Amino acid sequence: MTAVSRCPLPITVLDFIRNSSQPDLEAKWPCEVRSYWLSLRPFVRSVRFLLRYVTPFIITLGVLLNAVSFSMLSAPVLCDSNLSLYLSALAISDNGALIFNYAVSVAKSHSTSVNDLFMNSKFLCGANSVSMEFFQFTSTWLIVALTWTRVIAVVFPFGARDCQNRSAITTITSLVCISFIISLTKLYSGGYETDSVFEFVPCQEKIKPWGSAMYLYIALSTWLPLLFISIGNLLLIVRIRKSYKIHNELTHNFRYRGNRTHNSSRTLLAVSIVHLILLLPLGIVETLELYWDVILIKHPADAGKNERYIHWLQEKMLLKWCRGLCFHIYHWTFAINFFLYYLTGKKFRSVVTQTLKNYTDTYLPCRWNVSRCNTWNNCHRHLRSCSALLTRAVTRNKQFNNTTRSNADERNSNVT
Repeated sequence: MTAVSRCPLPITVLDFIRNSSQPDLEAKWPCEVRSYWLSLRPFVRSVRFLLRYVTPFIITLGVLLNAVSFSMLSAPVLCDSNLSLYLSALAISDNGALIFNYAVSVAKSHSTSVNDLFMNSKFLCGANSVSMEFFQFTSTWLIVALTWTRVIAVVFPFGARDCQNRSAITTITSLVCISFIISLTKLYSGGYETDSVFEFVPCQEKIKPWGSAMYLYIALSTWLPLLFISIGNLLLIVRIRKSYKIHNELTHNFRYRGNRTHNSSRTLLAVSIVHLILLLPLGIVETLELYWDVILIKHPADAGKNERYIHWLQEKMLLKWCRGLCFHIYHWTFAINFFLYYLTGKKFRSVVTQTLKNYTDTYLPCRWNVSRCNTWNNCHRHLRSCSALLTRAVTRNKQFNNTTRSNADERNSNVT
């Protein structure tokens, strides 16, 4: 303990410790760990900046674009397929994740008064734990369901089309119910909220902050969806390539049907592959962190025998903030679906373009004389009339000047 007490770095350099008067802090955070924290702090500051200031931008952008996507997908042109049902449900679930998970976490980290609301209310604390897990879990498995629904539609193209919407509604409803039941386990197992990268004080101490439940949680939220999405995408790509070769040998009518199927599958592939890319780093880091915290856990030992604990604690700190970076990257999956729909879906792009055109033609005001110009055509007419009046005024001014000059010349000639 004497070696620990002589550490030149005070315990306050660990800025994440809220109460530096706790007992045994000197033993829990050796001098080597404090020195390592100073070297890690530039990376931590970058991640903190992303989580505190860039995440609110992602939340605002995502909520607005998901609302626009939902309204576009509800248009009569797009709502005639089960694909629009899945994407509409995904837009609602993504907004729920952005609001109840990330927006609440940002508010807790920025304001202690907001966090106190959850600290002082057991109901709010439990409801927040369930809701933040429910929407994120639902969004992930909606993409899985959408992937395999599309695979079945491509593999069995002559299936009963009349039952597709009904089966989509049944699948979405079942998925929502299962997600809610699984989310109720967050009332008893805290998980990563007890050590959040947003650095707010957890509202309640959970019965099992870690343990076997976390293995199931990570498997259901990351690895199983990743596995199903990967297999589904591979089957879809292989089937589309085979179908494309066959369609090239058929008539023009059948080729057109093949292109429609290909366009719908292209939107699905874009959504699922982007989700796969953004979720994979988070799954890897969460798995490593869980293995490090549960299987390889170390405890403080006597001086001279503390090397393993120091190494374990240093790696634990690094893994936490790597999780924070991957978690921030994963945020984008809830906000960029609108751009994916627009880039890959012809119908969606045409509906958005037409809606934007109608909006600008109806509501965009003119720059001059707003009371007389309600549309761009009226503005153009008014500008043409203004230019005509200006031309007449200039012409009359020239005529007046010429008349004045001629009269002056006559007077001068009379004088001479």
